[in-house]
Amino acid sequence: MGLYQLARRANAQLKKIKKRRAGRILSPVRRIERVFPPAEGRFVAMTFDDGPTVLPTTSDPNTGLTASLLDTLARFGAKGTFDVIGSTADNYPDQPGRLGDFSWSGVQFDHYPRYGEDTLAGAVHQPELIRRILAEGHEITSHTYSHRLWGPMRAIYGRRVCFETLSQVTDDLSRLDRYLAEGFGCHVALSRPPHYIDRIPDGATAYDAYRILGYQYLAASFDGAGWQPLPTYEDEVEAMVAPLRRALEADPDSLNGQIIFQKDGCSMSERTPVADALPRQLELLTQYGYRVIPVSALLALSPFADLPSRCPEMEDIRFLLSRGQVIGYRSNTFAPGRRLTADEFYIMAADPAIFRQARPLSYGEMKRLARAYAKKQGIDFRRDALQGRRSITRLEAVPLLRALVEKRVWTA
Repeated sequence: MGLYQLARRANAQLKKIKKRRAGRILSPVRRIERVFPPAEGRFVAMTFDDGPTVLPTTSDPNTGLTASLLDTLARFGAKGTFDVIGSTADNYPDQPGRLGDFSWSGVQFDHYPRYGEDTLAGAVHQPELIRRILAEGHEITSHTYSHRLWGPMRAIYGRRVCFETLSQVTDDLSRLDRYLAEGFGCHVALSRPPHYIDRIPDGATAYDAYRILGYQYLAASFDGAGWQPLPTYEDEVEAMVAPLRRALEADPDSLNGQIIFQKDGCSMSERTPVADALPRQLELLTQYGYRVIPVSALLALSPFADLPSRCPEMEDIRFLLSRGQVIGYRSNTFAPGRRLTADEFYIMAADPAIFRQARPLSYGEMKRLARAYAKKQGIDFRRDALQGRRSITRLEAVPLLRALVEKRVWTA
């Protein structure tokens, strides 16, 4: 695990750099890690990746894992976000990997819930579990159809086969999207890339793929663990509970607005610690007055990471978001006090349909498209935003943007 931990630390530093840059790029797709702590109470979201599955739990061979998680959530009145796959059954030919290694589920591809037993997991093979998830008020998001990597990460995943082009990625996403919509009336709004690999070999990124599908990027801010191999099953369970306990003891409000990452599948040692850790996690959260809600519900309470949910402009912001306006940065920040630029104003005021193009779209091209749209529609930064002032903040511009958008909708 030494190489992996080293790679994780390097990746964490790279993520910090990327996050700072993302905080300057307005985007139709925002990377949702956490939100500003809701003023209405203590709220947290939990995501469960790689299912649904009927794989028996380690501690109870008569109970399937996803059913066990659903039973536990129901007992606590909690609502989860299930980040489901379609099927990994087509990810062959392959060879079995080594337990405790990154190749544990397969050398060239991922296999869920484990190698050679792909039909035990995935929406395609477990439709009844999809129906139950939806019927009990939980959220379903997309972890892609096949869980194939979107690009290489040789230091960790070595020989793993990955997609090569944006069209391959969007085809895979669309395959699961259609299956869920046509079979269950479930319309996906959020998606998480396999292993958080963002960059596609042809130069496109996850942000291009999600822009084309109309998704937001589902990330997480708190690692619920349950995936790393430890000496015993009990160790793996405790590793999922102890960090949560420490965080809450240090600051009872620390998890408010956060998204907790979990597995609806095996650890790298082919055990299911989440089945026995989840009740203890939920007991802790209940003790500290938390409500566990789906990610989409968390976003409805507090859409950005840096904007209080009860700010006076929030009603206008929610209106703009409901119309699909591009008003936030990739980092899911709003930067309310930042001075508004002309380019940003034109992007925020533009009809979002102009950005829905089935190809990579640079920030420079977005600016050019927005300026052309503004010219065609007669929108002027000095007249419509500054209105005689030397400058205006992004938050101050929100009511003006709403007026422009309402006018466009009214006259459309």
